[in-house]
Amino acid sequence: TNTPLESIAAYNLCNFSWVSDGQTVLDTYAGSCATLLAAASVAPNCSTVGIEIALKKFIKKEDVIEDFASRNLKVPNAIIRGDSMDRDIRNRARKAIGDKPFDCIVTDPPYGVREKAGDNSLPPLVQLFKAIVEDRDAGTPLIKVGGRLTAFVPVTPGQSVTDGLPGKDLVDRAGMELTDTIEQPLNNLLARWLVAYTCVR
Repeated sequence: TNTPLESIAAYNLCNFSWVSDGQTVLDTYAGSCATLLAAASVAPNCSTVGIEIALKKFIKKEDVIEDFASRNLKVPNAIIRGDSMDRDIRNRARKAIGDKPFDCIVTDPPYGVREKAGDNSLPPLVQLFKAIVEDRDAGTPLIKVGGRLTAFVPVTPGQSVTDGLPGKDLVDRAGMELTDTIEQPLNNLLARWLVAYTCVR
């Protein structure tokens, strides 16, 4: 698949999220759906949904579907063009799996040049948690109790991984709990952290 997220990283995300058959998986920053492709590979009977703001402009839905079909993998229930910070878009994602919350959210947020959605002063993962709070408060949770959210967070010199993470109050309001963090050094100047949250209530 034509994606900046290499396949090994996509598989790492899915394995870290414990994606398994029968689960529903959402990628809120799907890109060319490399993460959903990995999910369909490790759990052939999972149901996947992707949201991507650049669909049609840079990424063709037909190419993504062909990517799945050429590997004999279950195609996503939906690939939705739009901003995952838009509640209507998230409602469409839920409708694609029967108006239920997802078992897993597995994503590589658009840091840097791809970061276009929402308030650009906030890290993408913080924006995502604010969206989770909005849906939770509205009675239409995005992730089910016991569900797991896994994401990559890049860290450059002078930064801490906590700079890209939601604060404790926002995590609490989202009903989530930080459960796992793993650092993956990429070179002398850049590392990324694999972080996982569990929905506890």
